[in-house]
Amino acid sequence: MNWTERILLFPVRTAAVADFLQDLQARGSADLNAVMTTFNDSDLCRRSLRHWVEQGWIVVSPTTPLHAIAGPAFSRDLTLRQFCGNEQPPEEAGEPQAGAEWTQEARSDDDS
Repeated sequence: MNWTERILLFPVRTAAVADFLQDLQARGSADLNAVMTTFNDSDLCRRSLRHWVEQGWIVVSPTTPLHAIAGPAFSRDLTLRQFCGNEQPPEEAGEPQAGAEWTQEARSDDDS
């Protein structure tokens, strides 16, 4: 079973990622600690976090590693299955990154 299946086949983990993604979409930041605690699996935490960071969807907050902010490639159109690595997000060549404004706003909020 790969890391994607280990999230999507367990309703509690799926719900945690759904809440995390919803917070990112709504506020541009989310509680990274809550989703990782719900996973309760260090390998799953490493794999999912690495995927989200490599995709540019999240950035671990520079002020606290327990918080994530929307990364430069984050899009409010990401689905749960895409976020969990189960589907490829549609590529929009030439389009500005939808989440770039969140990154700056979230960093400003963290600094205050």
